[in-house]
Amino acid sequence: MRIDNRSMTLLHVEDDPLLARLVKASFAGFGFYGTMLTAGGVDEALDLLDARARNREPVDLILVDMQLPDGTGLDVIREVKGDPSWSMVPVIVLSNESAEGMVNGAYALGANCYMPKIPKPDSSLSTVQALYKCWLEAPHLPQQRRRDRFRDALHRAVHLRARTSDFYLGLAQVFAADQDEMRFWLDSSLNEGNMSNLMAFFRNTLGEGEVSAAIVERLVAMQIRVRKALTAARVRLRRNPAPSPGEACLWALDVVDALDEQTGAEVLGCLFPKGPSAIIAIKGRAASQLRNLAQHVMKTVENGELHQRAQALLGWGERLEAELKTAAASSA
Repeated sequence: MRIDNRSMTLLHVEDDPLLARLVKASFAGFGFYGTMLTAGGVDEALDLLDARARNREPVDLILVDMQLPDGTGLDVIREVKGDPSWSMVPVIVLSNESAEGMVNGAYALGANCYMPKIPKPDSSLSTVQALYKCWLEAPHLPQQRRRDRFRDALHRAVHLRARTSDFYLGLAQVFAADQDEMRFWLDSSLNEGNMSNLMAFFRNTLGEGEVSAAIVERLVAMQIRVRKALTAARVRLRRNPAPSPGEACLWALDVVDALDEQTGAEVLGCLFPKGPSAIIAIKGRAASQLRNLAQHVMKTVENGELHQRAQALLGWGERLEAELKTAAASSA
């Protein structure tokens, strides 16, 4: 759909303020009269998108650098393309990073174009102008419609579980020489993948009007915390590709601690009438995952604080198992 650029909103993720100002001034000179937002890193960009999704404010185009202070452009692309609120928004990489893995990774995650900031000396303006002509002079961009926040949250839950599975798989690869460690993280990855598939069953079963606004708000807030914890864990693994078993346990605990027991119970309660068997399976796998991680932490590390956090997870898992036993007894 062709959009009048006066109504357009762009997000530029760039940690170099000078370049961000250059792009903004150049676009204005070429005839862009819309809104240009800027973010200096991954977290700032995702926080901005979270806020706009909550307020139902659109973003029509995203420009992103590859090398950012708190991650890479791949982290931004992964989150944008995995979030139903933004998955159709074109993402343009504007970066001097030309490593084959980065370029291929960006396209694999769904980037729409990968352009060098300065392909030749003194040619930055021509690059920006080419970008403007292609994407802003007469764009045909996806039309953003009003979205159902609860259904979007369920889609996001599937994505976050899949991302957690992928992170655990990365830890398994790190510990390939340690059979016990590798087996534990492989099992954890498989369990998270199974829960992602089970959550997919519910993606279109309930709408925003069937769930209280307070529950939706708490669910979205929890998902933001989980996303931040996962992003931080991935950055730590990237910067430290040979962690100790204790460090791996700490990162996993940070991800799981971002979950909220009460919010999880409320959401599962809303979904239960739509698929009792699937909810029972999700609770069973969640209880097993919590118990196994807690026991692994207590066996692997000698740290009082981490043991306390593991005990809290163990208690949560035991409460889930008690719920399952009660449900089984009442249906017998």
